[in-house]
Amino acid sequence: MAAFEKTAIELPDSRKHVEYFTPKETLRPQGGFRVKLARSGQVLTVPEGGSILDALKAAGVTVEHSCTEGICGTCETKVLAGVPDHRDSVLTSAERAANNTIIVCCSGSKSEELVLDL
Repeated sequence: MAAFEKTAIELPDSRKHVEYFTPKETLRPQGGFRVKLARSGQVLTVPEGGSILDALKAAGVTVEHSCTEGICGTCETKVLAGVPDHRDSVLTSAERAANNTIIVCCSGSKSEELVLDL
């Protein structure tokens, strides 16, 4: 996979496709930021070492998820404001740059608060 990605780096994302069955790198939840749920107005604190998914589940918010490693994309959630810290192996470079979605099981935030479409 690494050889393909290195060789295909110049190709647009629409011309290549990869799937990972294990994370590209060891993921450590980041925590230390807030997540605002736009639909309810609820604000959750993601503690240091915790994930957005963990905070959502602890608050009783149901989010579809499967792998919890950032490789399946099941928990992809729309971002309305804030800057995600993408740590998944699913989103393309263009999707990451757009900052419109986040994989909540493993990604964090570069801003103090993320507003999610939940």
